Amino acid sequence: MSRAGAGYIAESSNDELKPILLVRALDIPQVNNPSVMVSLYLTNAQSDISFFDENDNAQLYTACALSYDQVQASTDNEIGTVNVRLDNVSGAFTSLAKDYRLRGVRMHLLEAFQDTLLSPAGARWIFQGHLEKAIIGISAIEVMVKADFSLATRVPRRLYWVKDFPHLPSAKDPRTLALK
Repeated sequence: MSRAGAGYIAESSNDELKPILLVRALDIPQVNNPSVMVSLYLTNAQSDISFFDENDNAQLYTACALSYDQVQASTDNEIGTVNVRLDNVSGAFTSLAKDYRLRGVRMHLLEAFQDTLLSPAGARWIFQGHLEKAIIGISAIEVMVKADFSLATRVPRRLYWVKDFPHLPSAKDPRTLALK
C-alpha cells in the first residue's frame, strides 16, 4: 500500500518541487476538563492553507515556523521517532501548554505540494504516532513523536522464567513435586 496518492506521485515527478509540511495534533485534552478536546492543524507554508483533516473534511491549516527531523528508525526493533519543532511562538502560546495534557496526543505528519491540496490523496504520509515528550521554551516548542507500533511493544521480552519451572531430578516423579 502506497503512502502517497496518485496526485502526489504525479506532482513529485516535476523538475522543481516545493513541499509543504502538514502536522495534525489530534484531540488534545484539557487538564482541568478532559472531555474538552482541541485539535491543532499546522503547516510550514508561507500563508494559511486549506487541506483535509483525518476525516477528509476541509480544514484550515495555520502557517507557522515548523520543521522536523528525519524519521529515526533502526533494524534492531527500536521504536521509530521524529522530532517536530515549532519556532518563533509567543510566550502566551507556550503558556497555554500548561492547560493541556500533551503526552499521548495522536500526531500525523504529512507532506504535500501547493498544486495537490485539492484532494485528500494529494499528500504523502511521513509519520504517525503519539506525542511522547514536549520541550517548551519561551519562544519554541519541540515535541518527540513516537510510532504507535513496534515489535518490542507487542511481543513480551521474556517468554518464561527459569524459576517458574523447578529442577526435576530424574529419580523423582514430577507429579509429586510442589512448586516453591
